[in-house]
Amino acid sequence: MKYHVEVDGGSFEVERLVSGVRLNGSEREAEFVWLAEGEVQLMLDGANHRVFARRTPGGWRLTVRGRTFDVTVEDERTRALRALADRSAVGGGPRELRAPMPGLITRVLAEAGQRVDAGDGLVVIEAMKMENELRAREPGTVAGIAVRSGDVVDRDQVLVTLEAETS
Repeated sequence: MKYHVEVDGGSFEVERLVSGVRLNGSEREAEFVWLAEGEVQLMLDGANHRVFARRTPGGWRLTVRGRTFDVTVEDERTRALRALADRSAVGGGPRELRAPMPGLITRVLAEAGQRVDAGDGLVVIEAMKMENELRAREPGTVAGIAVRSGDVVDRDQVLVTLEAETS
């Protein structure tokens, strides 16, 4: 599977392979092992690196050799789903989060009146036996929730309406 990774303004395409990774088209030897909660041993091209990883609302905060990096990771499928869900977010006024595909709402993570940050989960939709968490693309206030857990939704159906924060 391919992943889109952003680190400190840089963008990378990473694909996991049986024997390592493909980083921006170049194959590299890589292996990682979770040592403990939040601690990873990364072997990259024969060099060992201890990485401390902590989840953040926007992705991950990684510390390697005393340097800290904020990292976002999106797989191809999630990226495509986000692009479909975001296509209605152009222009002013309330932003509608729409279902990127038909599916079953398994969880509603926000409630009307709640302030959310970019990256906060709003609803979880199950489609083709996979759960997909749909997240806020920008900070704002939940103006309305149009679905409940257990609802079956159609593609493009409005799920959540957000009032974007004004600068």
